[in-house]
Amino acid sequence: MSKRTYHHFILDSFQEEALGAIDAGKSVIVAAPTGTGKTLVADYLIEKAMNEQLRVIYTAPIKALSNQKYRDFKVQFGEEAVGIMTGDVVLNPTAPLLIMTTEVFRNQVITEDPNLNKVSHIVFDEIHWLNDEERGTVWEESIILAPPKMKILGLSATIANAEHLVDWIKSIRHEDVALIEESKRVVPIEYFYYTKDTGLVDYDRLWHYYRQKLKDRLHDEKPFGPTTHLDLIRAIQREHLPALFFVFSRKQCTLKAMELSSIASYLRSPERRMVENKFLSLFGPEINWSASTRELKRLCSKGIAYHHAGLLPSQKVVVEELFLERLIKVLYCTETFSVGINYPVKAVCFDSLSKYDGRNFRPLANHEFFQMSGRAGRRGIDEKGFSFALVDLTYMEKNPPPKFQLDRLEPLTSQFRLTYNTVLNLTATLSQEQIETYFQKSFAAYSYHLSSKHLHTELAQIQQQLEGAQHHLCEAVGTYICPLKHHPKWKELVRLKKTYKALGPRKQTRVYGREMARKIRAWDRLLALSPKSCPSARQDNCKKHSKAYLTIQQRRKELQTALEGLPEENAFFREFEYKKTHLRQIGYLRENELLPRGTCASRIYVQELLVTELIYSDVFTQIDDDQLNALLSSIDFEARKNDMFQRTGVFDTAPVKEICEYIQSICGEDAIRYDPRVAGITYAWSLGKTFVEVQALCNLDEGDIISVFRRTIDLLRQMREAISDSVLRTRLKACMKKLDRDEAAIMEL
Repeated sequence: MSKRTYHHFILDSFQEEALGAIDAGKSVIVAAPTGTGKTLVADYLIEKAMNEQLRVIYTAPIKALSNQKYRDFKVQFGEEAVGIMTGDVVLNPTAPLLIMTTEVFRNQVITEDPNLNKVSHIVFDEIHWLNDEERGTVWEESIILAPPKMKILGLSATIANAEHLVDWIKSIRHEDVALIEESKRVVPIEYFYYTKDTGLVDYDRLWHYYRQKLKDRLHDEKPFGPTTHLDLIRAIQREHLPALFFVFSRKQCTLKAMELSSIASYLRSPERRMVENKFLSLFGPEINWSASTRELKRLCSKGIAYHHAGLLPSQKVVVEELFLERLIKVLYCTETFSVGINYPVKAVCFDSLSKYDGRNFRPLANHEFFQMSGRAGRRGIDEKGFSFALVDLTYMEKNPPPKFQLDRLEPLTSQFRLTYNTVLNLTATLSQEQIETYFQKSFAAYSYHLSSKHLHTELAQIQQQLEGAQHHLCEAVGTYICPLKHHPKWKELVRLKKTYKALGPRKQTRVYGREMARKIRAWDRLLALSPKSCPSARQDNCKKHSKAYLTIQQRRKELQTALEGLPEENAFFREFEYKKTHLRQIGYLRENELLPRGTCASRIYVQELLVTELIYSDVFTQIDDDQLNALLSSIDFEARKNDMFQRTGVFDTAPVKEICEYIQSICGEDAIRYDPRVAGITYAWSLGKTFVEVQALCNLDEGDIISVFRRTIDLLRQMREAISDSVLRTRLKACMKKLDRDEAAIMEL
């Protein structure tokens, strides 16, 4: 039987199955390892829909992926056929193929945007982001609220409970959903740990070496030698380049690339000229490039680069394009480089197997490790890919490297969170009964029922096992009078009793406390008991069955604890009603009717309460456009640990602080995120200062500065769409123009 092809590619079995399900008109979830060709399924669906004059929405978890898809699809279908909406950018929004971030799609479905009526399919790229602690709720809400006629295509990395995800979607959408799973990779990956002492070894050989070395060190006090990224690169550079080197720190990404450039260069003269031409084509011939761009060019000319969120958008583009053209041999990057964008290499390296998650350092999860490692192995080029992890033997005992296993991938779990914006939109569009149903449709509710059912089923089975086991045991098993346990238990009681008496009456109560002293005195009665007399045959029988009985008993306790630990079934609805009480107090709701403030806040998706209160106050009338931009950039800004800013009194913060305190007094501290320290850089940019002048006001990475401006443009756009005041709308548009210029303009589109 001949295999199906698509654009001259012979399809793998899972791809063929997925395309067949699409042809049959089904919603489809594809779960497969990174780099196995899931994107082809989306490409087929989009091309099929476009040929049939249907509209498709393609959502991505990050703007970088949205932007890349927009560029790719423009080449394939033409500029008029493709649009993009990422909050701060809106181009051709009525196009038949619309690329957007998942947040934008969620905002459209929750407000029942009529433009969605003509959309036949929604593609959720990286649908496993439903598991993301910060943003997972966006995917959950999007799936719940997607119009019934809209078919879903979800692309996911391998996940442990894909069938639960599909069963949940089936249950809430009442449609057939095909689950297509693939566990094998076309290009297999071999996994190694590396130290300078061991070379490349597997997990067991690493530990064997370490333990042997510890024995040897009883006579030799020399510490383990340090191993650096340079050692690993030296070990693999002959046979395993190009390589991605994951480093969980922006600063270290840059520094490590510079360190490697001091000892290595991987490009010949013709390739270096190609790098030069690429920089000239993207940045022009100006001699006043930024210092960081000049340094990046120097590194790229050696086949070395770095990539992280702190780069300028144009710098990211040049690195990505050079990488695709195989001119970058070693790329130091942060975790986001593993998301969605297809940049395969021969090897993936890890500087560390732990990362900082915003609260503390923790080991990489299985799914994180395999998602990043999945970039290794180029189809049609490599027979196999390689994953190499740096290990520090000095800390092996204290912080042992994780042993990653594909059969222990973490399951998807609900990250559902309820915002005031969601409360307002649900109240505006659904009846009370429909709102209760909405919460019952959440993946959290589905998971609760699934867990509850499994726990109750196992508990019933355990109870039966206990009842069966009791027939083989006498009632004294596990007590003080059981002869099997008599001697050790009695010795313990006698020892404690002697210690207790030796203290004397005063110290007895002080050391043990009144309640404990009472219990110890009661042990006299226990010591007076004699062990039960049991025939040896009976004791042998109890020995045989008691361990199993006690194990079953322990499991019953664990199950009962797990059941007690399940969240309340109606917790979200109770939180919904609680938040509605707050909204009534601050004048956003009258019973279940949205008041003008509530209507405005329902269209704002960032700090909706603070933004709405500012709109309805006289704060904006007291400041000019540049101060307004500065103020808005302070909303929802969260500084990184070591961020520093020059102190600038850009606007009077007292009225804003008063509004913040008012909201927090009713809705709680967490209802507000506002940091005016960032205002100075936005004010300077809005005034027309150069990027170099703005940089002098803070120590933020260049990409973070641009992110502040783009995020402010996004908020300005939301505000324009939320209000009807034509004067303020005109003013907000002018504010956007002041920010959307030069380095802050979206050049890569």
